[in-house]
Amino acid sequence: MVKTSKWLLSTTFAVSALCAQGGGAGAASGGPDKVQDLSVKQRPTLTAPEMLSAAKEYFASMDGTMKRIQQLQEQSKRQKDIIRLNCVNDKLMQSKVDVTIAQQSMGALQESIARADEGGRAHEFTRLTIVNQKVLVLGTEAENCIGEDLSFVGATRIDVEVDPNLPRIDETLPPTPINNPDRPPPISHTTGPSA
Repeated sequence: MVKTSKWLLSTTFAVSALCAQGGGAGAASGGPDKVQDLSVKQRPTLTAPEMLSAAKEYFASMDGTMKRIQQLQEQSKRQKDIIRLNCVNDKLMQSKVDVTIAQQSMGALQESIARADEGGRAHEFTRLTIVNQKVLVLGTEAENCIGEDLSFVGATRIDVEVDPNLPRIDETLPPTPINNPDRPPPISHTTGPSA
């Protein structure tokens, strides 16, 4: 049963891939000998030295982002805010893992360049680009952990203008009681008829 479902799944995938590439019913008219090329050709637009230069810029960017996250970590420690500190620590750990992956990709990129492996070179450079973007996103998320907006321009100030034509009486307060002069005086404190 498992083999049948795997076969059905792979057949469905192959048919949908052929249809997506325009190889549906129209490809059958080319005869049974016609084979569809499903490979994806990709040529890097950067030369090997340009890739190495860009990769070094990525590392400088990631290093700056990591330093900023560490500053946010220290700020959270000074403020003794455990919630913010845990959030920033999480972003710092994730970015350290990503930098480790980037270092491995840099080594593999250099090896691919030395072997003149164009496909490997493109793959490792793409990997470095993605990891760099992930670290930048983690830096932004760490800023959000602290709760400071990047566009912060100063403290909030509120100016209130009151219309001078409004009455100065607060309508929400109940009126003060007025002693009624027509009201009889209170009854004397007598205990009533004696027996």
